[in-house]
Amino acid sequence: MKILVIGSTGTIGKEIYKSLQQHHEVYGAHRNSSSFPVDISNKESIESLFNKLPKLDAVINASGTASWKSLSDLKEEDYYIGIKSKLMGQVNLVHVAKNHLNDYGSITLTTGILAEHYEPNAVALSLVNGAIHSYVNTASKELDRGIRLNTVAPGAISSDFPKDKKFAGYFPVDIKDVVKIYEYSLTTNNTGQILKIY
Repeated sequence: MKILVIGSTGTIGKEIYKSLQQHHEVYGAHRNSSSFPVDISNKESIESLFNKLPKLDAVINASGTASWKSLSDLKEEDYYIGIKSKLMGQVNLVHVAKNHLNDYGSITLTTGILAEHYEPNAVALSLVNGAIHSYVNTASKELDRGIRLNTVAPGAISSDFPKDKKFAGYFPVDIKDVVKIYEYSLTTNNTGQILKIY
């Protein structure tokens, strides 16, 4: 398979990239890449990336950011950071990627535990994650050529977070187990799935 991993130097993305490279032709893209730079908050940047690549079988996005502030400190512009990056960045990615995928290709987005579970200062990110879940549920039904759309929703990653401390009510998860969920998303026939691991 020809697979694009966006966010290929991040905590999750770099492990996905490493694992998939063993059996597939994998392209790694990230903001500071010299070969495949991309800023998902900019649709033209996404289009420029895909124009450099061959037709793909799968796209995985493991990038996107949002504000971390308490509700009382959040201003309108703080919400727009996550809306422009993790929400519309992933929405625009779907719109662009679907035209560059082979029939029956796969798009996998990334959300997280905060779509459903509370953690202090995470209101803006929870908003975005929940919106992506709704988007995946509905947009997946309107993609043609058998293209599938799913999202992985991990908890905190144990390499980034103390193993004995809960995040949003759950202990951290092992990155190897998280990577397996992304790999499952590539091979399952299901679409519109929220693949939770926490």
